[in-house]
Amino acid sequence: MSPYSLFKPVRLAALFVKEQLKEPVALFWTVISPVVTYYLIMYTRAPVSKAPSDYFSSTSWFYAFVSSSVALFGLAFYIVGRRESGFLRSFVYTGRTKIIFLVGQFLAYSVVSIVYCSVFYVLTRNASGVAGSAGVAEYLVVIGRFYVCFLMFSIPSLLLTLVPLGFQNASTVFSMLSLAMLALGIVSLNSSSPMLAYVKFINPMWWANRVMLAGVAEYWLVVLVVFVLLVFLFVVMVRFLIINPVWSRY
Repeated sequence: MSPYSLFKPVRLAALFVKEQLKEPVALFWTVISPVVTYYLIMYTRAPVSKAPSDYFSSTSWFYAFVSSSVALFGLAFYIVGRRESGFLRSFVYTGRTKIIFLVGQFLAYSVVSIVYCSVFYVLTRNASGVAGSAGVAEYLVVIGRFYVCFLMFSIPSLLLTLVPLGFQNASTVFSMLSLAMLALGIVSLNSSSPMLAYVKFINPMWWANRVMLAGVAEYWLVVLVVFVLLVFLFVVMVRFLIINPVWSRY
C-alpha cells in the first residue's frame, strides 16, 4: 500500500470529525446532559454531606456512560446511517475500501471520544478546583482510562452493525442497550444476588466503571482482552460488513 493510500484513512477521519462536531445536538445529549445530571446529583447531596467527594468516585459512571454513547451513537450508529443512505454501497465495496473506511471511522470517533471526555472533564473538574501540573497529570489519567472504556464499548457496538437493522430500528436498539447497561450496572453495584453478579460480569458498563475508578494497571488483563477482541473484530468487519441498505434487494 502506497504512502498516499495510508494517508487516506486519516483524511477520511478528518472529514468525519468535522461532520460530527457540526452537530451541536449530539454534543448536548452526549456531554452536556450528563454534566447537568452530575451537578444536580451533587446539589442534592450537598445538604447531606459537606465533605468533598473523590472526583473519580463521583464521575466514574458518567464517564462510562459518555464513552458508551460515543461508541454506540457515534462509531456504530454512523456506520448504520452511511449504509442506509447508500454511501457504503457507492464507495465501500472492496476489501481495500472497507479497510480505509473502517480505519477512518474508528480514528474519527477516537478523536471525538477524547474531545467529549475533555469537555466533560473541564465542565465538572473545575468546580472542585485543580490546576497546574497536578491538573494536567490527572487529565491525562482520565483520558487514558476513558479511551480504554471507549474501546471496550466499541466491541458490542461494532458487532451490532453486522446485524441487518434499519436506521430507526438501530436507534431504538442502541438506546435500549445503553439504558439497560447503565441500569443493570447501578442495580448490581451493591447487590449480593448470584444472577446480578453474573449480569455484572458480562456488563461492559460495570467494567468501564471499574476501569475509571481503579485505573488501567489494575485491570490490565481486561485491557489486553479488549485489544485482542478489537483486532479480531476488525478482521471480521472487513469480511462481513453489510454495505447494502436493509431496504435494498440488491
